[in-house]
Amino acid sequence: MSLHRYCAWLAGLVLILSYVFAVAQNTIELQPDKGLLLIDGHPFVLEGSTVIGLDYTCRTSTGDWSCGQAAWRALEDRARSGVITCTPLVSLTGSATAPVLAECAVNNENLNAWLVRHGWALSDNTPSALFVSEEKAAQAEQLGIWRDGFVPPSHWRAQDVTECSACSARHRSIVRTHELRQQSSPGNNSN
Repeated sequence: MSLHRYCAWLAGLVLILSYVFAVAQNTIELQPDKGLLLIDGHPFVLEGSTVIGLDYTCRTSTGDWSCGQAAWRALEDRARSGVITCTPLVSLTGSATAPVLAECAVNNENLNAWLVRHGWALSDNTPSALFVSEEKAAQAEQLGIWRDGFVPPSHWRAQDVTECSACSARHRSIVRTHELRQQSSPGNNSN
Protein backbone atom coordinates (compact mmCIF):
# COMPACT_ATOMS: atom_id res chain seq x y z
CA MET A 1 0.00 0.00 0.00
CA SER A 2 1.43 3.38 -0.96
CA LEU A 3 1.96 6.10 1.65
CA HIS A 4 -0.68 8.29 0.01
CA ARG A 5 -3.24 5.49 0.04
CA TYR A 6 -2.35 4.61 3.66
CA CYS A 7 -2.80 8.25 4.79
CA ALA A 8 -6.16 8.46 3.00
CA TRP A 9 -7.25 5.19 4.64
CA LEU A 10 -6.12 6.44 8.05
CA ALA A 11 -7.95 9.76 7.63
CA GLY A 12 -11.11 7.88 6.67
CA LEU A 13 -10.77 5.66 9.72
CA VAL A 14 -10.43 8.72 11.99
CA LEU A 15 -13.60 10.22 10.51
CA ILE A 16 -15.50 6.96 10.95
CA LEU A 17 -14.29 6.56 14.52
CA SER A 18 -15.25 10.11 15.47
CA TYR A 19 -18.72 9.50 13.98
CA VAL A 20 -19.07 6.18 15.81
CA PHE A 21 -18.03 7.71 19.13
CA ALA A 22 -20.41 10.63 18.61
CA VAL A 23 -23.48 8.62 17.59
CA ALA A 24 -23.11 5.31 19.42
CA GLN A 25 -22.28 6.72 22.83
CA ASN A 26 -23.97 4.70 25.54
CA THR A 27 -21.76 4.72 28.61
CA ILE A 28 -19.31 7.12 30.18
CA GLU A 29 -16.81 5.81 32.70
CA LEU A 30 -13.89 7.49 34.40
CA GLN A 31 -10.64 5.82 35.40
CA PRO A 32 -8.91 8.48 37.50
CA ASP A 33 -6.05 6.16 38.46
CA LYS A 34 -5.10 6.00 34.77
CA GLY A 35 -6.26 9.49 33.80
CA LEU A 36 -8.80 8.08 31.34
CA LEU A 37 -12.26 8.90 30.09
CA LEU A 38 -13.97 5.80 28.66
CA ILE A 39 -16.82 6.15 26.19
CA ASP A 40 -18.47 2.86 25.36
CA GLY A 41 -15.33 1.15 26.61
CA HIS A 42 -13.00 3.17 24.36
CA PRO A 43 -10.24 4.83 26.43
CA PHE A 44 -9.43 8.48 25.77
CA VAL A 45 -6.84 10.85 27.16
CA LEU A 46 -7.88 14.49 26.88
CA GLU A 47 -5.34 16.34 24.75
CA GLY A 48 -3.79 19.43 26.29
CA SER A 49 -5.36 19.08 29.73
CA THR A 50 -4.63 16.96 32.77
CA VAL A 51 -7.14 16.42 35.54
CA ILE A 52 -5.27 16.26 38.84
CA GLY A 53 -5.03 12.98 40.72
CA LEU A 54 -8.12 11.70 42.51
CA ASP A 55 -6.24 11.53 45.81
CA TYR A 56 -4.98 15.15 45.69
CA THR A 57 -5.81 17.30 48.70
CA CYS A 58 -5.62 21.07 48.45
CA ARG A 59 -5.17 23.51 51.30
CA THR A 60 -7.24 26.65 51.69
CA SER A 61 -7.39 29.31 54.37
CA THR A 62 -10.28 27.40 55.95
CA GLY A 63 -8.67 23.94 55.80
CA ASP A 64 -7.97 21.04 53.46
CA TRP A 65 -10.38 19.83 50.81
CA SER A 66 -10.44 16.90 48.37
CA CYS A 67 -9.69 18.87 45.23
CA GLY A 68 -8.82 15.73 43.24
CA GLN A 69 -12.22 14.19 43.92
CA ALA A 70 -13.90 17.50 43.09
CA ALA A 71 -12.02 17.74 39.78
CA TRP A 72 -12.98 14.22 38.68
CA ARG A 73 -16.58 14.83 39.79
CA ALA A 74 -16.61 18.02 37.67
CA LEU A 75 -15.35 16.03 34.66
CA GLU A 76 -18.00 13.37 35.17
CA ASP A 77 -20.80 15.91 35.65
CA ARG A 78 -19.76 17.85 32.57
CA ALA A 79 -19.34 14.72 30.43
CA ARG A 80 -22.83 13.55 31.38
CA SER A 81 -24.45 16.98 30.90
CA GLY A 82 -25.03 16.57 27.17
CA VAL A 83 -23.97 14.83 24.01
CA ILE A 84 -20.27 14.02 24.18
CA THR A 85 -18.14 13.51 21.10
CA CYS A 86 -14.46 12.65 21.01
CA THR A 87 -12.32 13.12 17.96
CA PRO A 88 -9.30 10.84 18.09
CA LEU A 89 -6.03 12.48 17.16
CA VAL A 90 -3.90 10.45 14.81
CA SER A 91 -0.84 8.84 16.33
CA LEU A 92 1.33 6.65 14.17
CA THR A 93 3.36 5.44 17.16
CA GLY A 94 0.60 4.20 19.49
CA SER A 95 -0.56 0.61 19.87
CA ALA A 96 -4.07 -0.60 19.14
CA THR A 97 -4.82 -1.09 22.85
CA ALA A 98 -3.32 2.19 24.10
CA PRO A 99 -5.60 5.04 25.15
CA VAL A 100 -6.35 7.42 22.32
CA LEU A 101 -5.35 11.06 22.59
CA ALA A 102 -8.51 12.97 21.79
CA GLU A 103 -10.27 16.28 21.67
CA CYS A 104 -13.68 15.87 23.25
CA ALA A 105 -16.69 18.15 23.24
CA VAL A 106 -19.93 18.28 25.19
CA ASN A 107 -22.75 19.87 23.20
CA ASN A 108 -20.08 21.15 20.77
CA GLU A 109 -18.08 22.93 23.53
CA ASN A 110 -14.47 21.75 23.89
CA LEU A 111 -14.37 19.65 27.09
CA ASN A 112 -10.57 19.77 27.32
CA ALA A 113 -10.57 23.59 27.34
CA TRP A 114 -13.65 23.77 29.61
CA LEU A 115 -11.94 21.73 32.32
CA VAL A 116 -8.87 23.98 32.29
CA ARG A 117 -10.91 27.21 32.08
CA HIS A 118 -13.04 26.22 35.07
CA GLY A 119 -10.03 25.24 37.13
CA TRP A 120 -10.54 21.47 37.16
CA ALA A 121 -7.55 20.54 35.00
CA LEU A 122 -4.07 21.83 34.29
CA SER A 123 -2.84 22.71 30.83
CA ASP A 124 0.05 20.59 29.67
CA ASN A 125 3.40 21.75 30.95
CA THR A 126 5.01 22.14 27.54
CA PRO A 127 6.09 25.17 25.48
CA SER A 128 3.31 24.43 22.98
CA ALA A 129 0.56 23.90 25.58
CA LEU A 130 -2.91 24.48 24.16
CA PHE A 131 -4.82 25.97 27.07
CA VAL A 132 -2.38 28.33 28.78
CA SER A 133 -4.70 31.36 28.55
CA GLU A 134 -7.60 29.32 29.95
CA GLU A 135 -5.42 28.20 32.87
CA LYS A 136 -4.25 31.74 33.59
CA ALA A 137 -7.86 32.97 33.59
CA ALA A 138 -8.98 30.21 35.98
CA GLN A 139 -6.00 30.95 38.22
CA ALA A 140 -6.70 34.71 38.22
CA GLU A 141 -10.36 34.08 39.10
CA GLN A 142 -9.41 31.38 41.65
CA LEU A 143 -11.73 28.80 40.10
CA GLY A 144 -11.75 25.11 40.94
CA ILE A 145 -8.41 23.88 42.25
CA TRP A 146 -6.94 27.40 42.03
CA ARG A 147 -8.87 28.78 44.99
CA ASP A 148 -6.52 29.96 47.74
CA GLY A 149 -3.35 29.57 45.70
CA PHE A 150 -3.01 26.00 44.43
CA VAL A 151 0.58 25.23 43.42
CA PRO A 152 0.86 22.78 40.48
CA PRO A 153 3.13 19.76 40.99
CA SER A 154 5.40 20.90 38.16
CA HIS A 155 6.28 24.00 40.22
CA TRP A 156 7.17 22.30 43.46
CA ARG A 157 8.86 19.34 41.77
CA ALA A 158 11.13 21.67 39.83
CA GLN A 159 12.57 23.35 42.91
CA ASP A 160 16.35 23.72 42.91
CA VAL A 161 18.08 21.09 45.07
CA THR A 162 19.99 23.91 46.81
CA GLU A 163 16.71 24.89 48.52
CA CYS A 164 16.97 21.74 50.63
CA SER A 165 20.16 21.26 52.63
CA ALA A 166 19.58 17.51 52.97
CA CYS A 167 18.88 17.24 49.24
CA SER A 168 21.97 19.18 48.25
CA ALA A 169 24.16 17.19 50.69
CA ARG A 170 22.81 13.95 49.21
CA HIS A 171 23.38 15.26 45.69
CA ARG A 172 26.99 16.26 46.50
CA SER A 173 27.55 12.82 48.06
CA ILE A 174 26.32 11.05 44.92
CA VAL A 175 28.47 13.21 42.65
CA ARG A 176 31.55 12.72 44.82
CA THR A 177 31.05 8.92 44.95
CA HIS A 178 30.71 8.87 41.16
CA GLU A 179 33.93 10.88 40.76
CA LEU A 180 35.84 8.59 43.15
CA ARG A 181 34.65 5.49 41.27
CA GLN A 182 35.79 6.98 37.99
CA GLN A 183 39.21 7.84 39.43
CA SER A 184 39.74 4.37 40.90
CA SER A 185 38.36 2.32 38.01
CA PRO A 186 40.91 0.11 36.18
CA GLY A 187 41.91 1.39 32.80
CA ASN A 188 41.16 4.99 33.76
CA ASN A 189 43.59 7.19 31.95
CA SER A 190 43.90 10.52 33.72
CA ASN A 191 46.25 12.01 31.10
